[in-house]
Amino acid sequence: MDWDAWARKVETAVDMEAKGNWKGLFAPGATFADPANAPTEDLRDIVRQTKVFPDWTQEITSIRGGDDWAVFEWIGRATYAPPDPSSPGHGAAIEMHGATIVEVDAAGLVTSWRDYLDRKEPEDQIRRAAKAR
Repeated sequence: MDWDAWARKVETAVDMEAKGNWKGLFAPGATFADPANAPTEDLRDIVRQTKVFPDWTQEITSIRGGDDWAVFEWIGRATYAPPDPSSPGHGAAIEMHGATIVEVDAAGLVTSWRDYLDRKEPEDQIRRAAKAR
């Protein structure tokens, strides 16, 4: 597997502003998990949850893997935009860092995606932006 090429494909797919096709990275029946979500096959719900970051982009800074798995580090950048524009912190620029473990099938489609990140990192940035206003 050419993991560097796969990483560039992921960066394009997760670009929310460019309407990337993140769900297209996944094989049928694949699971996603992160600190806020137990393993789930409901990728639509995951996409709904991320709508508070409508311009989300993700830079994969390093990736290593075997035939059917990889681990990558990433930096996510976005603007916090909850549905209510009067919400504290609305418009705050955030940057978060994390790591992901993926398993893929023979076609390179994800069968398991597990994100690891500190949820407090963006929360602190949103709070600081709210206080600054």
